[in-house]
Amino acid sequence: MQIKSSYLYIPVSDLYKSANWYKEHLGFEIVVEDPIYLELRTESGVRVMLIPNEDQVKSHMNYSNGPQASYGFIVSDIGVMYKELKEKGIQVNRISEYAGTSFGFHDPDGNILELWSDYPSA
Repeated sequence: MQIKSSYLYIPVSDLYKSANWYKEHLGFEIVVEDPIYLELRTESGVRVMLIPNEDQVKSHMNYSNGPQASYGFIVSDIGVMYKELKEKGIQVNRISEYAGTSFGFHDPDGNILELWSDYPSA
């Protein structure tokens, strides 16, 4: 057996508002509309399921040095994405050079997302 792909569940307060945000900033498109979730995909096949967040959960992990993203996406040019998000008014964290190049930011619901470039190969 070989795992071929994956998907993520992201809790949001408004499915369609969030879908539009993920489309505008990260290139996702709605591919499945269900009463309890929206499935989004990128051209390269990355899948995300937006689910209603009735419990007001913020999806991230807490480490001793602060909160850490639960969702990470690998991009081809981290510098371009950093600049684009900043120009769109999204508050981004500084670029980090730890085990690859990355930076974090929040979606409108407070979920921490992280973009990576040059992620080390196994």
